[in-house]
Amino acid sequence: MLLICAPKMAVSMAWSAQWAAFGPLLQTIFVEPWKVQLIQVVGPIAGLLVAPATGVLSDQCSSVYGRRRPFIFYSTFATLLCWCIMMNSRAIGQACGDTAANQIVTGTMLVFCYIWMDVSVNILQASTNLIIADFAGCRQVTGAAIASVYQTLGSLFVSGYIWRFGGAQQSIPCFFLMLILVLLATCVPVCIYAVDAPFVPTTTVPFRQRLYDASLGVYTGVRTLPKQLAVYCLVVALLAYGFIAYNGAKGQYFGLHVFSGDANQANVCGANCTEAQRLYTRGVQMAGGSTDTLFNGVSLAYFACLPYLVRWFGVRRVLLCAIIPQMLLIVVAFCKVVAIDVAIVVLCAVTQGTIYSLQIPVIMHVIGYGEQEGLGLFAGAFNSATCLGQLLNFALSSVLVRTHMQYGLPVLVGGCLSVLAFLVVFKCFVLRMKTY
Repeated sequence: MLLICAPKMAVSMAWSAQWAAFGPLLQTIFVEPWKVQLIQVVGPIAGLLVAPATGVLSDQCSSVYGRRRPFIFYSTFATLLCWCIMMNSRAIGQACGDTAANQIVTGTMLVFCYIWMDVSVNILQASTNLIIADFAGCRQVTGAAIASVYQTLGSLFVSGYIWRFGGAQQSIPCFFLMLILVLLATCVPVCIYAVDAPFVPTTTVPFRQRLYDASLGVYTGVRTLPKQLAVYCLVVALLAYGFIAYNGAKGQYFGLHVFSGDANQANVCGANCTEAQRLYTRGVQMAGGSTDTLFNGVSLAYFACLPYLVRWFGVRRVLLCAIIPQMLLIVVAFCKVVAIDVAIVVLCAVTQGTIYSLQIPVIMHVIGYGEQEGLGLFAGAFNSATCLGQLLNFALSSVLVRTHMQYGLPVLVGGCLSVLAFLVVFKCFVLRMKTY
């Protein structure tokens, strides 16, 4: 289990890097906030389409190497190649004539690699989740907790780097080297040593038909969800919107909204930075460094307790209590006291840790344990719910950040939707699950 869960660390580092490093980096090139928000919409769209398709194809994969390992291998290779290009994007841009005031080539390459990475990491994430579920059997919550610990360690690597060395956008090559080394160290052993039983189909399905089924994965997965899984999916979408409203632009939130800094050319000003540019950099470092490190520390402690909490109180009560911290984002939207903002954001670790760690266990509790040929489909539907919440947030935030509240208004809306998620669980979610 320790070996199979390890790729979650690389996946977590990839997503953490996207929020904590690539967002602020794009902000320094595309200064207007709404442009960055529109670029980041690509991530949820990729997840909405790619994860269900990966689940369907993986469930039906008859490779001699197993159902999941081929997807892990090829997505690892694609991500590695993408990061190698992305880490040299600035050097390539400068060689093509980019200047500090005009970074067209660099920006174009970053956007292209951003899309590429979203596709490859979504495939890696989906296939890793499925191989963990295959191996965990009836101890799904325990397996999910171990995977979540790896996930948190990955986030700690990124936040610790930013805390120690400053914003990742200021040392891109070293930052990407760290990502690449962890990707290889965690994913290659799984590709070589993991036990992944090949799928033996009872009937032969043409490859073209499998591709067609995969293309309809989003629709089929959502349409065939059992009632309680559909309710959980709705809650996931609402809470995904709620947290990504902060997390998707946390560097900009602290740098622009809390510290009132200036992002324009803050990555290239060097010793000539104005006070406003330094404040922006300080906010980015706080959001992706100390705050994320505290967030991940709370996550680690919580994941150690989660299996026992589910066993003692049941999944419904645990979920209800866990949503409460994220409802406090309503306070964050209006508060510019750094200590209060950081404390509330750190407590959101409980909400996020619960909602994502319990997805696969809840699915398996409803559909049954074992190698079910529907796990990939429903897991893809849950991932699509997450991406739908993110997509709605990015689409609306590109408009909301243009108001006088800037990054405060999206956070306010996120807090309100977290309240709605609490009410949905209270009224509609009646699953009684205490397996751990």
